[in-house]
Amino acid sequence: MTSAPLSQDAFRREVDRRLIDSFSLMLALGLRNRSSVWKRVEAGTLVPPVIRISHTVAFWDRDAIPELSRQEGG
Repeated sequence: MTSAPLSQDAFRREVDRRLIDSFSLMLALGLRNRSSVWKRVEAGTLVPPVIRISHTVAFWDRDAIPELSRQEGG
């Protein structure tokens, strides 16, 4: 089954909606620092990021984090 490619605008909207960086994730989960985010990943209580570049940039899929989908009423 093949899927139709998204337009650039649709892709941009979906990326803006779904990708969340470590700082924004920290704030959304009510954590005090980014190392708390990584401790959750290491403990297995938070899914790993979908994109990780070195040790400086990481992005998670907002839809894969149950705590965030509950906050949004999903």
